[in-house]
Amino acid sequence: MKPSIKELKLEKEMYEEARLKGKTFSALLEELDPSEEYSGELAKLSPFERRLAYQGVKVAPPNADVLQKFFASTASAVLFPEYVASQVQAGMLAASILPDLVATTTNIDSHTYKKLKMAESEADRQLQEIAEGAQLPTTTLQTAEHAVELRKFGRLLKASYEALRLQRINVVSVFLQRIGAQLAIDESDWALSVILDGDGNSNALVDTDSEVSGTLDYDEMIRLYLAFTNGYRLTTIVVGDTLIRTLLNMTEFKDPEAGFGFQKTGELISPVGANLVRWTSAAVLPSDYVLGLDKRFALEQITEHGVITEVDRLIDRQLEQTAVSKWTGFAKLHDAAFQAIDVTHT
Repeated sequence: MKPSIKELKLEKEMYEEARLKGKTFSALLEELDPSEEYSGELAKLSPFERRLAYQGVKVAPPNADVLQKFFASTASAVLFPEYVASQVQAGMLAASILPDLVATTTNIDSHTYKKLKMAESEADRQLQEIAEGAQLPTTTLQTAEHAVELRKFGRLLKASYEALRLQRINVVSVFLQRIGAQLAIDESDWALSVILDGDGNSNALVDTDSEVSGTLDYDEMIRLYLAFTNGYRLTTIVVGDTLIRTLLNMTEFKDPEAGFGFQKTGELISPVGANLVRWTSAAVLPSDYVLGLDKRFALEQITEHGVITEVDRLIDRQLEQTAVSKWTGFAKLHDAAFQAIDVTHT
């Protein structure tokens, strides 16, 4: 225990308190134990990390404790559900492509959501010169006709406490992060499905055929770049492995500076300056499809409570059949923020 860390009384009811306040457990800890009150190394720790340090639970290798250390006291056991959620979230962040697709995130307390929409035509958006005393042109924001439905993504955590109690916490973390990675993959697939098929408001993406069926060249990438009208720009390109190979082998990509950046960092840089994202789920994104978007105006992600764990079961060491889940949905903010090329067509 570190006496320089503020003492808090940890109770499992704090999870319900956080939920009612629309916060995560970690956000509630920040409210009770503000980081700004600390300096030096302690200030670099998150509120949750400070609680772990106070309880003497080591989660990082090479000196991580065994899992049963969480249950050495009632207070440290309260931290276990947040540990599970944080590791699942870490796995999600590592595997998700949502940071390249989502413009903003909204937290709600419902399974349906009415999104806002704005007229898409340039004439409806333009600021116009008006005579003195004349009426200002109007841009209307209104709710969409159909509500966006949230979906539940989850995985059952099936393992007995006896099987896990002597395992090192850092090893258990790896498996929890893999669960999170799969949640992120499924969630990203759903986001791409919404982009292509619409969010239920008659806004499926209308693609453009390549000029020569089966051919993706630099000129097609320029066409995709120019397909974005004034006010929008191509920031992100999402393609599968086949077209990634085509793009990376373009002469224009083989500029020495771009190639050096790829070899040094592994970051994919497209020939038209957009962020190039590889996605291999052909069931969602066709292998002959080049999807382009302006991330600034692309998707709104709607979530309910973030990653959800069964708090009581985890605190009581009833790990068998424990669910980890997340409710999420996506709404298209501006239809003009999406363009696509169908490379193979008839």
